[in-house]
Parts: sequence; C-alpha cells; structure tokens
Amino acid sequence: MRIDGTTKSFVANHLAESVAGATIIRAFKEEDCFIAKNLELIDTNASPFFHNFAANKWLIQRMETLSAVVLASSALCLVLLPLGTLSSGFVGMALSYGLFLNTALVLSIQSQCLISNLIVSVERLHQYMHIPSEAPLVLEENRPLVNWPTKGKVEIQDLQIRYRPDAPLVLHGISCTFEGGHKIGIVGRTGSGKSTLISALFRLVEPTGGKIVVDGIDISTIGLHDLRFSGSASSKRSLKRETRA
Repeated sequence: MRIDGTTKSFVANHLAESVAGATIIRAFKEEDCFIAKNLELIDTNASPFFHNFAANKWLIQRMETLSAVVLASSALCLVLLPLGTLSSGFVGMALSYGLFLNTALVLSIQSQCLISNLIVSVERLHQYMHIPSEAPLVLEENRPLVNWPTKGKVEIQDLQIRYRPDAPLVLHGISCTFEGGHKIGIVGRTGSGKSTLISALFRLVEPTGGKIVVDGIDISTIGLHDLRFSGSASSKRSLKRETRA
C-alpha cells in the first residue's frame, strides 16, 4: 500500500505537469519522451500489484501443500492405530473436519495480510496527529514595522535544509545576497532546489542550519503571519524539458 501510494503520486504529478506544459512539449517535439516517461511511471505503479498477486498465489500454494501433508499424516496415523481404538464414526468426523483445514488456513493468512495493508491508513493518521506544529503566527514581542520590508534585500547565509531529520540535505550551505529593487530569476533542472528555496523564504520548511535575513531582520525571529503577509510567490514556468524557472 505504501509503495502503491508513493508511485501513484508520481504518475499524477507527471500527468499534471504534462498537461500544464503541453504547448512547450509540442514546441520542442518532446511528445515521445513524455509518453515513454508516463508509461514507465505507470509500469512502476503497477509493479507492486503484480508482485502482491504473485505472492498471494505462492502463499496459497504453500498453505494447500501444508494442509494436504497434515491431513495425509493424520489419516495415516488413524489407519495405523490398533483396531477398536477409535470408532469409525469419530475417524470419519475427524477427516471431514480436516478437509476444512486448507480453507481455514488460507482465509486466516489472507485476513492478516488484508489487515496489515489496511492498517497503513491508521498509521498515516497517527503520523499526522504527531506532526510538529508550525511556529506562532504572531510574536508580539518581536513584530516588524508595518511597512516592512521597505527595500526587499534578501541575504541567505549558509542555508541548509532537509525535509526530515533522517533525510539528506536538499540545500547544502547556500550563501548569496539579492539586492532590493531587483528582479531575480532562479533557473534550474527539476530537483535542483528552487521550490525548496522559496519554501524556506516563507518558512514552509524550517532551515536545518543558517538563516535568511530580509532588510536586516532574521525571518526565523518573527511570526509566520508577519512574514507571509509581506510577500508573495509566483508559480514556476516550464522552459525546456527538465528545466524550470
């Protein structure tokens, strides 16, 4: 279930990007490339289903074999018992109940597997319940001026960002300065960290190290409402395959 959900999101994301950039894809004659990529993502998404189906068939075969061995061994033991030890009616009843052993084992194992798959939803809910809360919306003791920022100068100092504590760094110690009053464009391939940098400017993700200073104020020291109310973001546009701005 986890793999299916993860790979399905890639298919949906690729489809959305293809629809949004259909004009550019046709302009650069990259239709075949995007079709091939889409088929590859669909195959990756379908792969867990086929592996799960094959594993279930293998498990059923093993359970049937085990049940047959147990039933045959029980029947042999009953035959080898001295005459008169057990009544014929008891032996027949025992063997008839033994015939249901196969069905009981298969249903039991399949139910356990189904519960294990469906419990993923409960696990996700548990994770969402324990997601750390965002920083306060307003810090009364450290609010910027009403007209902040006045110049728009942005200083990024040794910025390091990772999305999870155990994940690798997405931004590795970036340091740069954007002077106020200038129009700056960030261009790069998919996955280069453009969206991550914008997310850091609005504190959608908190830095692991370093800081961002806007007009002399460290944005980590003010409330989220004051920070996000003072700026806005524009959506990225596709320029060429694997390149965004």
